[in-house]
Amino acid sequence: MNTSKKSDPEKAITYSRHAEDRMIERGITRHEVESALSNPIRTKSARKGRHENQAWIIRSGQRKLLRVVSEGDINILVITVMATSKFEKYGVSE
Repeated sequence: MNTSKKSDPEKAITYSRHAEDRMIERGITRHEVESALSNPIRTKSARKGRHENQAWIIRSGQRKLLRVVSEGDINILVITVMATSKFEKYGVSE
């Protein structure tokens, strides 16, 4: 796991190996993930007491919903990330 410095000095963001692998595989940047964590369009509860932050990103000229699953509020561990065009499935409308 790697630690990334956040603009908010009270928060530390760490990425699981799984999250780092998915980011590489899916072309999702740390900046996009950290933006979703700091300024989500929606936050909801996820399994095992985790949080899912959602934000918009653009891929190949199309808007996608970025989903960032994490644990913790001050020391944040990013568990996984994904981008989808299935907005309604995840409770967001265009």
